[in-house]
Amino acid sequence: MAKRKRGGADVKRNLQLSDLPTDILSCIISQLPIKEAARTSILSNQWKHVWCYRRNLLFSFKSMMPRSYYSRPYASKRFDQDFIDRVEAVLKQHSGARVDRMEVDHVPLSNRNADYIDRWLGFAIATKTKHLIFDFTPLRATGATDEPYRFPLEIFSATNSSRLQSMKLGGVSLKQPENFKGFLNIKKLELKCVDITDEQLQLLLPKCHVLEFLGMSLCRRLTSIQTSHPSSHLKHLQVSHCPLVQEIKLNLGLKTLEYQGSLVPLAPPGTLTGLCINSSDVSSALVYIFNGLPSTLPCLETLTLKCEELERASLPDKPTKFIYLRHLRLELIFPSKFKADVLDFACLLEAAPLLEKLEFHMWMDMWAHDRFRYRKRHGKLRSLPSHPHSHLKLVNVTGFYGLKDQLELLLHFLRNSTVLKAMRIEPKPMVAARYLYLSPGDALSSLDGYKVAKKYLRKEDHRGVVQIVRVRRDVVNAPYYHLIDPQRFPMLPEAN
Repeated sequence: MAKRKRGGADVKRNLQLSDLPTDILSCIISQLPIKEAARTSILSNQWKHVWCYRRNLLFSFKSMMPRSYYSRPYASKRFDQDFIDRVEAVLKQHSGARVDRMEVDHVPLSNRNADYIDRWLGFAIATKTKHLIFDFTPLRATGATDEPYRFPLEIFSATNSSRLQSMKLGGVSLKQPENFKGFLNIKKLELKCVDITDEQLQLLLPKCHVLEFLGMSLCRRLTSIQTSHPSSHLKHLQVSHCPLVQEIKLNLGLKTLEYQGSLVPLAPPGTLTGLCINSSDVSSALVYIFNGLPSTLPCLETLTLKCEELERASLPDKPTKFIYLRHLRLELIFPSKFKADVLDFACLLEAAPLLEKLEFHMWMDMWAHDRFRYRKRHGKLRSLPSHPHSHLKLVNVTGFYGLKDQLELLLHFLRNSTVLKAMRIEPKPMVAARYLYLSPGDALSSLDGYKVAKKYLRKEDHRGVVQIVRVRRDVVNAPYYHLIDPQRFPMLPEAN
């Protein structure tokens, strides 16, 4: 028995990664950046061609170019040709097997590179790519000097595009030929900084027969977006920074709408369950919630609102009831000389009786305010009449600087939420802050917020639901990007 056990151990030790089937090895290598995946070809003859079967192809400056280029990635057209040559080399060595995802993300590419891009598009069609991304969006919307790449819709047919499920196009020109039959199976379409007119969009959408998600951003020629054609299957619509848009006509089956830009008249269908608004035209979140939201939202379950608090709301005596609202997310900026009173937001518990999750993200310009963390000399803490809420389970707060009205609001939530399971408090302005406007005052205020939360909220927490994210004293010496969520700015240095 002992000998057999040792033999089994020997067999176990001799197993190597290369013993796995080729398709499994290919899936593993597909998780590596292309540069690293290509290097596996030197390991042995068996490994030489494994990377050529990868099903996910990401061609970006970071994934393709040497680190020595990082300091000036778009400084030279020689770099552009170097990038193109590297993409060409990879595609020539690829096995031609099916590709799940192909992404080319490189700013300087334009119509002068059309011969290469056309060839890459032909490769995507030949390998029956499921998810296609060609993003050549210029760094500045007005900084493009070359003619944008003309995306050739005419090369797609019902046969060769049958496997294509999603497509994202950025920095291209899109004109539909008369003989274009459309995309049979595309469910997701994103257009970013695309040269397209209202008429061209209206011709394109009905030919995306099963489209469920449409995203439009930085499309500067659009004045109207209409998804209300009879055959529309659209469920999700995103519109961001399309400055000339004056109207949006929505289809009956739409479920979620995300809009960023100047406010335009909206008449969402009664089927809408999710709404996200980010607009500089909103000067008070509460005013917009109670007076600005369309009246055709009886089934709204999720609401996200991003705005600046420039004025204090005059609350109605009998606020609107959002009886279906389950999740409310507020991202609020309180600029200099703000007049808002954070405690006013306590009315949300009454307005949304079935609310289960509340996210309250704040950023306050503390250098411009003569306001400091709460101390007893600032007066007695205000307490509103009790209004028990029997559904709120999670409260997530960021940007808690320990100001008096901030503390009063959180105490109100804590005391009145009878089934609360967690109140998470992050003193740093991780979500709402504007990175370029952060100052040493934000670091000091985060530390103040941590101290106030520990002293007052912990004392009031009789159920053990308050979770306070620690802020170290040396936060004042750390770079400002430590104060915000790194996912918001992926190009920033990684925190140690």
